[in-house]
Amino acid sequence: MLETKFNKSFPTFQLPQKTLNKIKIKTPIWTGDIDSKSDLLKSTGIIGSLRWWTEAILRGIGKFACDPTGDERCPKENDNETLYCPSCLIFGATGIKRLFRLEINGGKKVYDGGLINIKPPGRNRGWYLGSGLIGELELNIIPLDKNFDENLVLIPLAIASNWGGIGAKTQLGYGVVELENIGELKFKNFQNALNKILEEKRLNNLNIKKRNKTNDNLPNIKEMFFAKIQFNVENNDWWKEVDGIKQISEDPRMIEWEKTNSIPISPVIKNWLRYGDGNKNMDRRIQNWLFGTIENDKSASKINISCAYKINDTTWEFRIWGWIPINENPKGFDREDFLNTLQQSLNDGSFLESFLGNNKSNHKLIFWREFNSQRDTVKANENENENENENENENENEINNYLQSLLKI
Repeated sequence: MLETKFNKSFPTFQLPQKTLNKIKIKTPIWTGDIDSKSDLLKSTGIIGSLRWWTEAILRGIGKFACDPTGDERCPKENDNETLYCPSCLIFGATGIKRLFRLEINGGKKVYDGGLINIKPPGRNRGWYLGSGLIGELELNIIPLDKNFDENLVLIPLAIASNWGGIGAKTQLGYGVVELENIGELKFKNFQNALNKILEEKRLNNLNIKKRNKTNDNLPNIKEMFFAKIQFNVENNDWWKEVDGIKQISEDPRMIEWEKTNSIPISPVIKNWLRYGDGNKNMDRRIQNWLFGTIENDKSASKINISCAYKINDTTWEFRIWGWIPINENPKGFDREDFLNTLQQSLNDGSFLESFLGNNKSNHKLIFWREFNSQRDTVKANENENENENENENENENEINNYLQSLLKI
């Protein structure tokens, strides 16, 4: 980290190390190496993922969070003042340190060897998946500043764990985890911790100001959806019937992957989403915008699909989640129609039979979570009321209640 004039404002102190006991990996976590040879999980990859989720949450509650990879990233100079957004105050930026450090231990490599190519019917290239880590992790959260509160990490991590994924390549199925033994979490503790690091006196001591700006079409948890789908199987070899996977079912790498109690069906689901009957006539630029492209203007997928992971001897589950912005969408794309059609298809479940084989049954959409939407299957605002101030803004109450509901499964 760069040494700057601000670093002197962080005094030396001694705090006990905070430990988040164990994280159970349900689908392999990508290790971060481009050649997929690493058997170590880099904390930078997890921190980057946590930052993404934190930014989405901050934007959802009306705070500005810059894009740390864009031209408008922090810091910004304005009338001889140095401005940082709340996300940068937590995760650091040029001129200011991160408030914490992560130490990650544990996990083991899924397999040795190169990439697996899963090629669904009709595809020339398919999708390439490498080995990740499976097993259990121990995550130590170490404060680097006296104002740090571990809820700034635990809350985004818990929401990501409950409904999405952590680490890289979540669009290809990696990164579904389960937090163990962390107790009850309350979103208001995240807000209190955030208010503490945004206190004017603290910022003045650091000789900086809070950056207030309009968020520009960046991931916002208000515009995200989360779906969980389950299906029953008749035997443990069900995955050998999945077209695109059955062709490599005897590959030693695939056999090792199956031992993790997860199956990389994400390319098969992604293929259906992008090229299936309902979308095969979709404009290609809309396809690229939704599902990502490596051509010309490289862009990331807005839709993430997990591997299938085992719930019990007969039940498996997978997740589809993503961010579909309300504004500035490509011409010809109808957000409401897309999400309605997706939910209906997942709820019906019959589409799974076309690529998951005949020995699977009772496909069911278990949850659909979406803020302030008729599609949401949990009435968060009727059952949650964590706000004690009766005069608070109604919209603020709604998003706070929704986020609190996401902390529960």
